[in-house]
Amino acid sequence: MKNPLTLLGRWTGNPAQDSGKEELFNPKVCVFRFQRSLKFNDNFHAQVVTGQVHLNYVPPERRITMQDLLLEQSATASSVAGTTPFPLLSPKGVRAYRKALFQREVINKCASSPFPGTLVLRDAVKHSRFIKDFWTHPETMRIVSEASGVPLEVVMPTEIGHTNIQVEGTTILEMCSNLKVEPSVEKLDLGPEDRAYDPLTDKSSIIPWHYDSYPYVCVLMLSETEGMVGGETYIKRGDGKAQKVEGPQIGHAVMLQGGEVEHLAARAKGVKERISTITSYRSKMPNVYDSSYITNVRPYADLNSLYPEWTQYRLRKLRDEITYYLNKAEKEPGSPFQREELQSLINLQIDYLQRTSRQMISPEYQEQILKKYGRAAYYDVFRIWETVQSLPEFESLASSTDQERGWMPESAYWMDFQKSIETIRVNKPLQSTFGIHPWTKTRKYYMGDELLRQGLNEVFLDWLGSSGLWELYCKR
Repeated sequence: MKNPLTLLGRWTGNPAQDSGKEELFNPKVCVFRFQRSLKFNDNFHAQVVTGQVHLNYVPPERRITMQDLLLEQSATASSVAGTTPFPLLSPKGVRAYRKALFQREVINKCASSPFPGTLVLRDAVKHSRFIKDFWTHPETMRIVSEASGVPLEVVMPTEIGHTNIQVEGTTILEMCSNLKVEPSVEKLDLGPEDRAYDPLTDKSSIIPWHYDSYPYVCVLMLSETEGMVGGETYIKRGDGKAQKVEGPQIGHAVMLQGGEVEHLAARAKGVKERISTITSYRSKMPNVYDSSYITNVRPYADLNSLYPEWTQYRLRKLRDEITYYLNKAEKEPGSPFQREELQSLINLQIDYLQRTSRQMISPEYQEQILKKYGRAAYYDVFRIWETVQSLPEFESLASSTDQERGWMPESAYWMDFQKSIETIRVNKPLQSTFGIHPWTKTRKYYMGDELLRQGLNEVFLDWLGSSGLWELYCKR
């Protein structure tokens, strides 16, 4: 029988690319013999008895808890904030995954480039059986659930295997020509400045401090990392310090409850390529808060694909919550009616449906705003907002805009705004894209705060422009 690794030829970088078909995902080619039974906090050693496999899972050596980070645990399903890197794919599995990514159909239909040197592949799962089978297989689902300490399910198909690629090149074709099925081991020379790179002080981090769009993520590394500087994740602790989590090696993964902990992704230096792939999850447990937003993905996602999947996923969650309550009530006939419990359920589902709707910005409106203000401004709204607050005209312009309501006068955002002001008045915390926190600022609460709270970056930029603050920001 021909060795399947000989089929993993080099991808040529043109539309014909790799003529070999992708492999089929198979987690059960071999049997594992464990030294001791698998338990949540138990380390174990495995011996491969027969053959090679795509999976090579060993539980993480450590799970970082909210308590470790001095963070209060909100209404989430797990106390686990994240894990240290753990083996997930075997060398064969890594090559099979890369081979699936570099198929012609995947590149042609899924590749985009936000800027030179960066390639993004979205929706590859819809064009690759291997990627779909790997992420959705019961064994993989068991692994990510065990690592996180809670049963998980994929948020929606479009969030399976979102892939970020750092590679040399200025165009998609040029960058693709530098990608091969065999992971690159070529290193780049680092100068003193690169070797001294500190992502906590250097503003060039690949993703600055942020919360993820979804409650949980699995980040899988598909490139060699030997000689790499950076690439790690930092989590902001309750005492304000940064907790470092080492980046995964090739074939390794990390789990992060990224929707609940603020974190930063350091830029990787010193390697020819860096390919990481990310799948997002939510808890399968009913009666658990779901912190999902799609703010981070709207600018580069196919909204005609994203919105239907987002709607179906949210409605399934709503159905599960109502079914859970109904089943509980039917199992306890004759028990006292809990009016406050029911009202809490109703209020939560109203807020949930409203957030579902608010997140679906009109594609035409979004295109108009991004064209006017730029994608860079979209992802930099919090720094922009902090900057305009230092302008001498800030309070007068923001106050007059909110009082006159000449901007979108019939919009439901004004109702949201008033509701948040009332929430602040009664000293209750606000739920937002960056967690659940009380309003602690001494200044007034403005519409700009409300739109950022909801993750409506496009609408925020529109309001900022209408108030005159954007023009002053550009002239400062």
